[in-house]
Amino acid sequence: MRSNGPIVVGVNGSAGSTAAVAWAARSAALHHARLHLVHVLDPTADYGPGITAPLTGTDYARLEEYGRWVLDTATEQARIVVRALRDIDITAEVAHQAVGPALLDRTVGARMMAVGTRERGTVRRALLGSVSAVLARRADCPVVVVRDVTPIAEARWLPIVVGVDGTEVSEPAIESALVEASMRGVRLLALHAWTGVELPAAPGGEVAPAKQIVLAESLAGWQERFPDVEIQREVVTDRPEHYLLERSAHAQLLVVGCRGRGGFASLLWGSTSQALLISVGCPIMIVRDVHAVRAE
Repeated sequence: MRSNGPIVVGVNGSAGSTAAVAWAARSAALHHARLHLVHVLDPTADYGPGITAPLTGTDYARLEEYGRWVLDTATEQARIVVRALRDIDITAEVAHQAVGPALLDRTVGARMMAVGTRERGTVRRALLGSVSAVLARRADCPVVVVRDVTPIAEARWLPIVVGVDGTEVSEPAIESALVEASMRGVRLLALHAWTGVELPAAPGGEVAPAKQIVLAESLAGWQERFPDVEIQREVVTDRPEHYLLERSAHAQLLVVGCRGRGGFASLLWGSTSQALLISVGCPIMIVRDVHAVRAE
């Protein structure tokens, strides 16, 4: 992630894409960042039922014209969203590549990338499908998936939730969540699910102190770096997906790492994550350690 890079959003004219543009435009205004809209014209894609022959030059020209229209519409939408906040630079391009490589290339030097998904399409395909799996595993910046049911305007004062699993993978996720909470002027809920050996509760029914250690160590020093953000902590004993779903129902953004030794960081690739990701209505930010990405 680059602190001075653009926020990139994939645009294809769908309802999910429209939601992603709205979210990304507001985020760009809050970050004082450029918004870059990308429509991918994939020469290898299947563009509809019954289309089996190679695209002709005329077909391709029409698809490019449609792509320009999609970008013009998205640009106007973005300008409406940011009008009440501040002027930002908005750029747009039609990329002539396969979708996965095109979007992945544009994460290099970006602050973050936003992509949309349909409610019935589903989030499972968005995150576990080939394109988004590549983005989540290989992107050079955080990736945000926005569903078309996300009430962007109504959610702006809700907290941000970050999953903390106690590994180094959580560090970039915690930092990204705190940056977003600071920009939006909302509190942060740091949630850790204890999935190890059950420990007895402390007197009075409180969570055993040993269960608090992982979360306390993970958050050490962050409050000093972000004194303007109220950080709330919560430790639960159970599989994490249930509590992520429950807490994200009243959040504007859910932030997770994308792999690790269990807990939140491995959620996106586990079988139990599919039901969670289909059900979560708020945007989900998937954060990779850029050094880990480049080492793979």
